[in-house]
Amino acid sequence: MSTKEVIRKMFALLKDYRKTIIVIIGCLLISTALNLYIPLLNRRIMDDGFIGGDKKLLITTVLCSFFLFLLCSCIELLKEKKRIEIATKLQYKLSEESYLHLMRMKAEYFSVHNYSEIMNNIQTDIDNMASIADDSTFFVITQIFGIMGGIIGLFIIDWRMTILVLAFIPVKYVAVRHFAKRRKKAMDIYISDRQAYAGWFGDTIGGVREVKLFGIFEDKQKEFEDRQNRVISSQKEMNMLMQWNSMADVVLVQFLTTMIYIIGADMVFDLSLSIGSVFAFITYSAYVTRPISAILNIGYYMSGVIPSAKRYYEFMDEAEEDRGAEYRSVPQPGDIEFRQVSFAYEEGKPVLENISFLIPRGSKTALIGKNGSGKSTVIDLLLRMYTPNRGQILLDGKDISNMPLSEYRDLISVVSQDIYLFHDTIRNNICLYRQIDDEQIFDACRDSGLLEFIKEVSLDYSVGTNGMMLSGGQKQKIALARALIHDRPIVLFDEVTSSSDTDSEQQINALLNTRLRDKTVIVIAHRQAVLSEVNKVVRLNDSCP
Repeated sequence: MSTKEVIRKMFALLKDYRKTIIVIIGCLLISTALNLYIPLLNRRIMDDGFIGGDKKLLITTVLCSFFLFLLCSCIELLKEKKRIEIATKLQYKLSEESYLHLMRMKAEYFSVHNYSEIMNNIQTDIDNMASIADDSTFFVITQIFGIMGGIIGLFIIDWRMTILVLAFIPVKYVAVRHFAKRRKKAMDIYISDRQAYAGWFGDTIGGVREVKLFGIFEDKQKEFEDRQNRVISSQKEMNMLMQWNSMADVVLVQFLTTMIYIIGADMVFDLSLSIGSVFAFITYSAYVTRPISAILNIGYYMSGVIPSAKRYYEFMDEAEEDRGAEYRSVPQPGDIEFRQVSFAYEEGKPVLENISFLIPRGSKTALIGKNGSGKSTVIDLLLRMYTPNRGQILLDGKDISNMPLSEYRDLISVVSQDIYLFHDTIRNNICLYRQIDDEQIFDACRDSGLLEFIKEVSLDYSVGTNGMMLSGGQKQKIALARALIHDRPIVLFDEVTSSSDTDSEQQINALLNTRLRDKTVIVIAHRQAVLSEVNKVVRLNDSCP
């Protein structure tokens, strides 16, 4: 994505706030116009008040100056209120947009990015992008009028010193352009280092148990120092460039002010300029140089925002799941057929190759095979987490890829070995935002073997992050209760019995002939006790290279 396209997209974000922007620009224009009178009032205070000895004029002019300042401050407060309104709404809009996109993205994105890395990237990019609504952006838009007014004021006072002020512009441009180039390069490095660190951090925290068990704390500490030092180094370079740019700006402005004082003093001594005119000239020069510095610094400022915006829009361009919105037919339970299906996570390394089998509606089918033979992949394909590279998966004779995604998934309940539980109560993890009375929940808990534990702790017991307050068996029982409560026609068991105790295994087996009797059930299992309860077995070989 080109820089121009990124900038165009960023400023397009402000289209929804046109009326508010008009109010902000109006406030800035009024404030700018009022501020143009202040140097003239100050000149009069100095020349006619203090030097001229007119006390009444001095007091009147000072009060007028104070009134203008107070009025400008009120206008500034209104402008800031409106600007902050835009900034917060923009941040919310970007956050909502990225969240919804994230929820719809294909599963393969999450296989190469961990949650810490994703969260860091999105938050950093949104914060940087939302800064287009900060004060400097609107200041630049309106201060063109301030520059024009300032230049007019300068020429009114003295044209010779005005040329000195105008000569400042190309010098400032060269300095800003130099720092902007260096900052953009530094920002690219910083974003890359920060992303790499976030990915490493999420991976390390996810494996904290292994770090403890295998005593690799010192090795991870060294990795931390190396990666964090890279981030700090690139951040330090950016901050120093910002300071160098600010210092260059201050030095150049101070040099200009010094020259004005020297030349102005010479003109005062020659009686060709009044003392008040010198001070008014310095104020007007600030009206010209300050906006010019801000305008020229836009390139420097944008050099820090554009890399984030590029990464954000590249993230937003990541493929989403095909939700099948254009298909109006409602999916119906029926036979499930895999027809010549092939799939590979990486090109040239197929996990499944030309597999075909039929699962009749209402049957109890076991998928078996060695590790790596593709059993869980079959489940993911059936859930449309991935799309086959070749072949078709049919439900009731229709290709599942042609069905509305949400309605299709409403037909399936999943109980997996690695079920995720939200940091919430047992009740809410079972019901998942559905209003279900306690009697039904207790029935599901009884059938899943969870009832005894519920009696000990209650349905409102908080399970912690991903069920950290529960045992593995208790988590699986909650997952089973969840599947039973939602009562869908297709139920998938992904190796849930591999770590279950004998009682839990018997309970699941009993459900196949009772509560799940009329459901289409697919079980990934190895134990003979489970295999004896199914009426069909599909064996996946591991002949794929």
